[in-house]
Amino acid sequence: MKKIILTLVLVVITVSMVVAQSFSTSDMFQTNDDVVHYNKSEKGLFFITHSLDQSIGTNSVSCNDGVNHTDNSYFRLFDLVTEFGINEDIQISSVEFGVQEASSSGGTQPVHVNVYTLVGTFELAHLTLIASEVIELADQTLTIMDVPITALIPQGSILVVEIFTPEGQTAGNKFFIGSNALGQTGPSYIVADDCGVSEPTPIEDLGFTNHYVINVNADLPVSVPINNWAIILSFLLISSFILIRTRV
Repeated sequence: MKKIILTLVLVVITVSMVVAQSFSTSDMFQTNDDVVHYNKSEKGLFFITHSLDQSIGTNSVSCNDGVNHTDNSYFRLFDLVTEFGINEDIQISSVEFGVQEASSSGGTQPVHVNVYTLVGTFELAHLTLIASEVIELADQTLTIMDVPITALIPQGSILVVEIFTPEGQTAGNKFFIGSNALGQTGPSYIVADDCGVSEPTPIEDLGFTNHYVINVNADLPVSVPINNWAIILSFLLISSFILIRTRV
């Protein structure tokens, strides 16, 4: 009987160790000389970022089991009018995000890039999805990914970008978002249900200091010149006239 009880205790302890999740940094330690520095990209009229520096350091955090990650959502919130002085419609062309470390058993792993607008307090229920793109991220370290994505953001919007990495423990995926401690103009937020964070929470509130590198490239929407509208209207009128004559 004692042997059976001891076995059950060991099983419970083992299961608890397997399912325990916590926030932790990567085991990839490097000196300051190994940190990769990036210059501001020039891919659109608007370069929207909260990062004061585009360097990718080595102290990011994810919710994981000690090796591979659970569901993790990394957010940046951009108040276009108040914070960036953008008081017009914009057309997003791409989203950039830093990668401190991405490693997998198969050489790639899925990453979701989601673009939202926000009305009200920063809660998941108040987000409206505008565009989404799923990429297969190849294994890499200390890089910045540029993901083409098309999204029309109305004037006066609060823009929210999410980098979502779905549970990677089954497939053997590890991901730490690129970040640095070189200053930011707005908070970096995380959601990770398995670590008890179910709504966007500033990473600083959890005791961590690195800031996500998440950028948005955008332009003004392409408008049709007045003379082109005249051509289009004329074409529609002629087409309608032909259609009516044909029916008669």
